Amino acid sequence: MTEGSIQTGEGDGVRPVRPARPTADGPVDGPDVDVSDVTASAAATGPGRAALPRVDLRRLDPRRWSLWQAPRRVVVAVLLVDLVAVGLSLGVAGTEAIGPADWRALALLVLGLVIHVETARGIERRREVVADGQPYIELKSVWSFAGLLLLPIGLALALVVVTFAYWWLRVSQRPVPHRWTYSAATVLIASVAAWQVLELVPGGVLVKVAGPLGLLVLVAAGVTRWVVNHGLVVFMICLSAPGTPWWKRLGSPTDTLIGIGALALGAALAVVAVTTPWLLPVLLIPVMGMHRGFLIQQFARAARTDPKTGLANATAWRDQADRELARLRRRGGELGVIMVDIDAFKAINDRHGHLVGDAVLRAVADTLRAEVRPYDAVGRFGGEEFIVLLAEANPEQVVRTAERLRRSIAECEVVVAPTLGGGTVRGLTASIGTASFPQASHDLDGLMVSADAALYAAKHGGRNRVECAPPR
Repeated sequence: MTEGSIQTGEGDGVRPVRPARPTADGPVDGPDVDVSDVTASAAATGPGRAALPRVDLRRLDPRRWSLWQAPRRVVVAVLLVDLVAVGLSLGVAGTEAIGPADWRALALLVLGLVIHVETARGIERRREVVADGQPYIELKSVWSFAGLLLLPIGLALALVVVTFAYWWLRVSQRPVPHRWTYSAATVLIASVAAWQVLELVPGGVLVKVAGPLGLLVLVAAGVTRWVVNHGLVVFMICLSAPGTPWWKRLGSPTDTLIGIGALALGAALAVVAVTTPWLLPVLLIPVMGMHRGFLIQQFARAARTDPKTGLANATAWRDQADRELARLRRRGGELGVIMVDIDAFKAINDRHGHLVGDAVLRAVADTLRAEVRPYDAVGRFGGEEFIVLLAEANPEQVVRTAERLRRSIAECEVVVAPTLGGGTVRGLTASIGTASFPQASHDLDGLMVSADAALYAAKHGGRNRVECAPPR
């Protein structure tokens, strides 16, 4: 992840308590992962004209921010980080003199930023929609890190604000102000920390990057910027969603690599801007290629992900299960299939509404993910049914895991916002059926049929219980 935030819905009105996940309780912001909601469409324009985002100026009124509905710890943390960012920025802004050449460099970077945003705007809006609340990478850090190398610290920090503001106005379709301020604040603080590292080598950018020592300082500055920015992201996730699994807090290794790569591209841009500025448009080509690659990657991920729960959909789960079963046939071993059905789910929808029902699905999905191993496959089978593949597990281990899942689901609670009627959904139960390979069947279809039959036996046996398919 780099420079931005993890996207969460603002106004869904539902907050799972256990297990927790990022919700409207507060921002979960971080490096280059956008925070804006994606539920509002752009304003309509005439044929052939680019659509402009509709910005409701009333949303800029701090009194209307959804921040105030977040837990007190989140409100305090957001305001504290914002104030620290402002204080640090004001404290260092006047420490370096600004000359005419610096203003020209700033203008050049802003021009590049504008071209970048306007060229990539259509792709980024599609990525917002495809992301549907999931983390995704942006490339704003290319310009802000280049500014840190090229400009006096005061102008470099101003460029950070300009970058976020322009992106917010031109790309985000439903910007959330307090998330924007927190996201920008994390980058301002990280930039000041990286600037302190760069100051270890005096002189301009060509002096700083010259020789092994310059390379070491440049790498140290980039890593410092990323660690501080990312650390503030993880800090906010821990506050607003303490039950989030650790691997979701840290982000994927691929996102980390891309984020650091964006900083490296920013360093290259700074050097080119000083030596051969007319070649700057050439560096926009790989930037646009990365945008397009991100979009394709997100489409591929969305095609295999259930949008309501973030689990693998039935097709993706089956692909993974087929591969695991084929591996066990070659090498030998056992595995288990667990089918989970939420009891009386229709009554939850009828009483609380489908938005609350969706939150219950997410809470159960988070429980399943948290209670199994990272390499086990968890998917949404359809409706209120889920399916789990336990690799390298004998029948006794499968049944024990199923019992643990049943107990954990019973501990889930979902708080309903006052706008949706208030209250808390408690007392969730699930009926679970299990089947083991090779005891119950030698193929995946047979395992699924056996687990499904065991699930219905659990339903008919009184619900809130686990049934195991007998060996054949």
